[in-house]
Amino acid sequence: MSPGIYPEVQLEDNVYEVVIAAADLAIGRDEINQALGYAGNRSDAYFDQCIDSILPDLGDHITLQAGYKLVDLSRPPGASNGIYVDDTLFMLERVITGLLRKADRAALFLCSIGPELENRSRLLLQEGDPALSYIVNTVASRAVEKATDLLHDHIGQKMQRDGLNITNRYSPGYCNWSVFEQHLLFSLLPDGFCGVQLLESALMIPIKSVSGIIGIGKNVKRVDYSCDRCKIPDCTVRLEKPSGAG
Repeated sequence: MSPGIYPEVQLEDNVYEVVIAAADLAIGRDEINQALGYAGNRSDAYFDQCIDSILPDLGDHITLQAGYKLVDLSRPPGASNGIYVDDTLFMLERVITGLLRKADRAALFLCSIGPELENRSRLLLQEGDPALSYIVNTVASRAVEKATDLLHDHIGQKMQRDGLNITNRYSPGYCNWSVFEQHLLFSLLPDGFCGVQLLESALMIPIKSVSGIIGIGKNVKRVDYSCDRCKIPDCTVRLEKPSGAG
């Protein structure tokens, strides 16, 4: 198996489940400290102890499910915003529309680590341990983002085999893309795909899930995220950037 390529199961036409093991996440203490706001060698001894109590058996508390659907893209005639995904119009803002404008196809993706860690975090808070609850929640957030990184890389490697490139990934709620268009995205995926359900509020259950779109084509590429244009202060992409990054 090539680096970044995982086994796949085809569920129906153009719909694939990707088999990624929780052990492949390889999350370390330093990246959790960075997510907690500690840079370089700075850390808190208590937090380090908490992190070290969580990470060794992290895989036992994750039910990782990931997959994607390949769809066609087209631009509405004369419009600067929005894009047709198959026959469904998504009202994307200029940032995402611009980066997808050269894509012929896209992968609508979904990735989840299951409910156990978020349930554990909630229980710890109820039991009066907000610090450990916060750390467990931070580990869970990092786990689902890292799983999505692996899914993103997998899709890129698979498309590369066909001479195609991919774009960055974008999710409803980011880059001025309305979170309520999550309903449109889910309408194009099989019911219960990757074990995720969508509430009327557009909240995914399990909460530690990520959905979105990745453009595909000969003339597209992955680029640095334009975080200076983003108005979301806790965006995961911005939080993962080292200090001073553009």
